[in-house]
Amino acid sequence: MFIMSDPFNPDYRISDEERHRAMQDLGAHFAAGRLDSETYDARLTQVAQATMKSEISPLFDDLPANTAIAASHDRFYTAAEIDKAAQRGGNIRHGIMGLSIVAAIAGTYAYPIMIILIPTVFILLYVMKLGPESWYKPSARQLERERMREVRLEQMRHKQAIQMSIAQQQAEQKALRQQKIQEINSLAMDLTSDALKRFQNRR
Repeated sequence: MFIMSDPFNPDYRISDEERHRAMQDLGAHFAAGRLDSETYDARLTQVAQATMKSEISPLFDDLPANTAIAASHDRFYTAAEIDKAAQRGGNIRHGIMGLSIVAAIAGTYAYPIMIILIPTVFILLYVMKLGPESWYKPSARQLERERMREVRLEQMRHKQAIQMSIAQQQAEQKALRQQKIQEINSLAMDLTSDALKRFQNRR
C-alpha cells in the first residue's frame, strides 16, 4: 500500500517500484468502485508523471488507507462482468462437446454405437450440468480475478500511452533545443562575420 501524506515524513524522489505500487493501489480502489474511470485515468497520469512523493500522496488523501479491509465487504459486479466470467466456463463445456463430436464421428466407422456419445455428453453438460460449478456459474473469486485482470490491462494500456506521450514530448523538446542551438550558432557566425568585415574595412 502506498504511504499517505505524513507531515513528519520528509519529501523524497520516488522510485519506479513506488510509482508502480501507487498505480496498483489506484487500480484496487477503481475495482472497488471508489473511483470512476475519468478520475482513475487522471490520477494514473499524475502518478506516471510524478517524481516526488508529495505529488502522489494527495491522490490518496480521500481514499481509505487499507484496501484489504474493503475486500471483505460485499462486492457488486455488472452483468457484463458476470457474463464474461461465465463465458470462460462455457468455453470449457463447448470444448468438451466439440471433442466428443469429433471422437464420436471418428469412432462411428469402427463402432457405430459411438454415435450415442454426442447426445450423451450434451445431456450431461447442458441438461444435468455435470462438472464443477464454475463451468456454469462464476464464483466471486473468479469475478474478482476477472475484474483485476481488466484493471491490470487498463493500467498497462494507460501506462504505455503515457510513456509514448512522454517520449514524444522529449523528442519534440530535443528537436527544439537543437533548433535553438543551430539558430544561436548561425547568429554567432553572422556576428563574427560582420565583426571581421568591419575590422577589414578599418584597415
